Amino acid sequence: MRKLWSAASLAALMTSPALGQGKTEQLEEIEIVATSPVAIPGAGIERAKVPTTVHTLDAAELAQTGQSEIGAALTRRTPGVNNVDVAGNPFQPQIEYRGFSASPIQGTPQGLAVYQNGVRINEAWGDTVNWDLIPAVAIERLSLFSANPAFGLNALGGAVSVDMKNGFNWQGFEVDMRGGSNFRRQGSVQYGVKSGDFAAYLALEGVGDKGSRHFSDANVRRGYADLGYRAGIAELHATVGFGANRFTSTGPAPADMIVVDPRAIYTFPQRIQNSMTQFALTAAFDFSPTWKVKAHLYHRAFDQARTDGNTTDFQSCGAAVLCDNNGLATSIPDVMPGAPYGVVDRTWVRSRTFGGGVQATNTDQIFGHSNHMTFGASYDSGTTNFKAAETLGVILPNLFTQDLGPLVNEPANDVVPVSLKATNKYLGLYALDTFDVTDRLSVTLGGRYNLAKIALYDQLGASLNGGGTFGRFNPTAGATFKLTPDVSLFANYSEANRAPTPLELGCADPNRPCGIDNFVVSDPPLKQVVSRTVEAGARGHFTLASVAPGKFDWSLGIYRTINSNDIMSVPSVVTGRGYFVNAGRTQRQGVEASLNYRDERLSAYLNYTFTDARFRDYVTLGSPNNPLAMAIGSASIMVTPGAHLASVSPHRIKAGADYALTPQWKVGGDVVFATGGYLRGDEINAFGRTPSYTLVNLRTSYQVTKQFQIYGMVENATNVKARTFGAFFSPTQIAFMPFNDPRQYSLAPPLSAYLGMKYTF
Repeated sequence: MRKLWSAASLAALMTSPALGQGKTEQLEEIEIVATSPVAIPGAGIERAKVPTTVHTLDAAELAQTGQSEIGAALTRRTPGVNNVDVAGNPFQPQIEYRGFSASPIQGTPQGLAVYQNGVRINEAWGDTVNWDLIPAVAIERLSLFSANPAFGLNALGGAVSVDMKNGFNWQGFEVDMRGGSNFRRQGSVQYGVKSGDFAAYLALEGVGDKGSRHFSDANVRRGYADLGYRAGIAELHATVGFGANRFTSTGPAPADMIVVDPRAIYTFPQRIQNSMTQFALTAAFDFSPTWKVKAHLYHRAFDQARTDGNTTDFQSCGAAVLCDNNGLATSIPDVMPGAPYGVVDRTWVRSRTFGGGVQATNTDQIFGHSNHMTFGASYDSGTTNFKAAETLGVILPNLFTQDLGPLVNEPANDVVPVSLKATNKYLGLYALDTFDVTDRLSVTLGGRYNLAKIALYDQLGASLNGGGTFGRFNPTAGATFKLTPDVSLFANYSEANRAPTPLELGCADPNRPCGIDNFVVSDPPLKQVVSRTVEAGARGHFTLASVAPGKFDWSLGIYRTINSNDIMSVPSVVTGRGYFVNAGRTQRQGVEASLNYRDERLSAYLNYTFTDARFRDYVTLGSPNNPLAMAIGSASIMVTPGAHLASVSPHRIKAGADYALTPQWKVGGDVVFATGGYLRGDEINAFGRTPSYTLVNLRTSYQVTKQFQIYGMVENATNVKARTFGAFFSPTQIAFMPFNDPRQYSLAPPLSAYLGMKYTF
C-alpha cells in the first residue's frame, strides 16, 4: 500500500500549474455533485471538497457510447466497473464495482445501493437491481459513488444514482431507430416541453432481438414520464416509470459445447418476465439562499415470473417411482422409465414497496467559515409474495426440458412447493457536514443509522416463519486539501452495513439447501455484513496549450474495504440447490486512475483499475462440482486466508475517443481490456483464471441535416470469443451427453453491426 500512496502523491505533484504556464488567466470551472441519496438540484457540493471517489456520465456521454443498456455504458466508460456475465444476457448485467455487485440475479449477494431520482430501487425480495426496467434514453445523469454510509443499506462498495430527465432540463422531440445483427429492432422516442411554470417529459423505449446465442430472444418495453411545476421557492414533480419485458437468461454453457458452437446453451428454457410500475412525487423548496429541502413519496410494484429447465438427481431405479441421489425411493412416479429426467422450476415474485424521504441542506457560515450540512431520513416498506413449484420433465436431445406435468413434492429432499409472504421495513437517519477549516482544507464528518426489520410468514404451514431485526450506526470522516487551484487531495474513512434479505434469511441451512432462486426453507439466522473502507487520492485538471487546445481532467485513488460476516451463496451437493453463509472477513483493495480530455472536436478517455479481492479468514464453502472436492469425495472446499474471490477481474484498461472529422461527420470507438477471474466454485484458486480478453467497438455518425442523423456501430469488431464468466458443473449429469470438461463459460456477444437514424427538433 505504501507504493500506492506514493503514486497518488507523485501524480498530484506532476500536475502542478507549471503545465499550464501558457495561459495568463483561467476561470475556474466548479463541478457540483450530490453526496446523499436525495439529490437537490443546485444544493450539492463542490466536487473538490468531496473526500470520496465520484464518477459521472451525463446524457451526452451516455448517448456517445451508443448503448441502450446502463450496464454496457458503465462497463465501457467507468473505472472499476465490470459486467460479470452470469446470466448470458445483455439485459441482465451483473454490475460489479470494486468487487461488489448490483445484480438482477436472485441469490447474488448485493453490495451496491441503487437510486433513481432519490428512490431506492433495490427490490424488496433479494435487493436485486433490474437494470432492464430503466430506459437509458431518459437518463440525465448517471453517478457512481464509492462507499458512503449516507446511501443506506447495501452501500458496502458504493452506490449508483440515476437522475432522470424532465421538461425543465430537456426540451424537444427525438426519434431514434436502429437495426442489425441478431435481427435487432430498437427504437426510442422522447419529448420534452416547457410552458411557463409547467414542464412535461415523456420517453418510450423498445428493444427486440433473437440474441447472440440459441434460444436467447428478448423483448423489452419500458418508459418514463415526468410532469413538473416550478415557481417561486418550489419545484414539484410527478413521475411514473413502467416496463414489461420478456427475455431468456441463457447462463454459462459447458466448455466442450462452446468450442464447437459459440452460440450453444445448456439446459433450457430459462425465461424471465419482468413488469414494473413506479409512481413518485417529489418536492423541492428553496426557503432561503442557504436552506433547501427536498422530499419524495413513492410506490413501486414489481412482478417477476421465471421458468427454468434444469437437470435433476431424480432418476429411474427399476421401481414404479424415481429414486433420489442417495438411491432412496421417492413418491415421484417413473412415467418414462430410463428417460433422462430433468425438472422445470417456476417462481413468482410479487413485490409492493412504498416509502419516502426528506432531506435538508444548509449552507450558512459557521464562525465565518463556509459550511455545507445535509441531514435527512428515509423509510421503505416492502411486502413480497413469493411462490415456487417444481414439476418433473424430460431432457430432449437439444437439451430442452420438456415439462411432463407431475408436481415434485419431496419433503425428505427439501423439494416442496412454497408460498411465502415477506415484509421488510427499512428506516434510515443520516447527516453529513463539510466544514471549510481554511479556503484550502475542508473536513467532512457524518454518519447514518440503519434499522431493518424483516419478517417471513409461511402461507402453507409454519416451517418458514422467521425474520430478524438489524440495526447499526455507520460513521464517516474525511478531508480534502487543495494542493493548488487545479489539484486537490482527499482521504476518507467510512463504514456501511447490509442486512440479510428475506431470500437469504430463508435459505441459510446447508443441511436444507434451496434452489436459491426457487425454494426457501427455515434456517439458522445470518449476521449482517459490515464494511469498513479507507480511501485516498488526488484529482484535478490541467491544460497543455502547446499540445492540445482542450482541458484534461484526471483522478487517481487507492482504497481498501474489509467486510465482516460477508454473505455468500454457495452450491449444495443436491443438484440445483444452494444456501447462504456468513463467510468471515473478505477484503477488496485497489487502484483507480482516469484521464479525460475534451475540446471542440475531440473527446477521449483512458482509465485503469486494479482490484485485489481476497478472503481474510479460513472458511468452508460448498463446491460439489469442483474437481478437487470430487476427487476426495467431498462436497466442500477449505478456503485459506489470501485466496482470491471468484469472478473478480484484477486488471482493467478502458480507452475511447470520438473525433469530428468535419462538423457533420464523427468517428469513434472504445477498447476494453480485462484480465480473467477465477471460476465460481474455485475459491481455492486451483484451476487458474479465465483468459484475458480485449473487446473493440467502433462507431460513426453523419449529420445529414440539422435535424436528421444517420449512424452505424460495430461491436466486438475483432470477433473475440471472450470468456466473461466461468463456473463448474456436473459433466455426467445428462447420461446421453457426457462431457469431459467440468467448466462452463459465458461468452461475450460476437461481432455485431447496427445501422440507425435519429431525427431531432
